[in-house]
Amino acid sequence: MVAPNDFTLVEVGLDEERGRIVCWLPLTKPTSRVRVKREGKPIATRKVPLQPEDEIEWQVTYDELEEMLRKALTVGLICSVDIEGLLHIAKEQQEFFDEKFQALTEPSTQEFAGFEVWWQKQPILRRDVGREAVIQLEIRHKQRAVGFQTMVFAFVPLQQCEASNLIGRTARQNERVCWAPSKEVLSVLVRAFIIASRTHCLDITETLERLLSAKD
Repeated sequence: MVAPNDFTLVEVGLDEERGRIVCWLPLTKPTSRVRVKREGKPIATRKVPLQPEDEIEWQVTYDELEEMLRKALTVGLICSVDIEGLLHIAKEQQEFFDEKFQALTEPSTQEFAGFEVWWQKQPILRRDVGREAVIQLEIRHKQRAVGFQTMVFAFVPLQQCEASNLIGRTARQNERVCWAPSKEVLSVLVRAFIIASRTHCLDITETLERLLSAKD
C-alpha cells in the first residue's frame, strides 16, 4: 500500500491485500474540514509536537461517504445486503436531529463589566465506535447563508492512524496519515447522515440506491 502522490484534502483508497479501505487525512490544514485538535482546540501541528491524546476532527461530506461505501463494496468490506439494510433504515426514518433540537441563546443572572451574561447552547449527538472513532452531529450557523445546518464529524484518535513515529514530533509539510475505518464505522456514519435532517436523509437514500444499482 502506497500513499497517493497528489495532495487532496481527503482521499479514499483501497488496501486490497488486507481487505480494507483507507482514508488519507491531512495533519497540516487547521482551517479546513480536517484538523488536529487537543482538548477540543485546533493545534498548529507544524510547530507543536503531537501527543497520544490528540485527535483528528473530520467533517465528512456526502461525496466522501459515497466514495468510502463504493470502495468498501469493491473490496468486500461491506456487501449489498448491508446497503439494503441501511436503505431500509433511511426510508423508515421519521424523526430528524435538526427538527427535534435547536440551538438556544439563554440569559443568566451573571454580569461582567456592566454587561449581562448570556449563554449559547448547541445540541450535539455523539456515538462512540469502540476505540476507533467518535461520530458526532452538530447544528451550526450556515457560513454563507441564513439559518442553521447539520454537520457530521468523525473524531479519529491519532493513535488509530498509521504514520511513522508520529507521537512526540511535529507534522511534516503536507503530511497525511492513513486511517482504515471499519464496517461498523461506515454503518454509524451512514446512520448519522440519515438522522441529521430530511435533506440529508433524502441525499443518503439516493446514494444508497445508486450503489445498489451499480452492483446489479
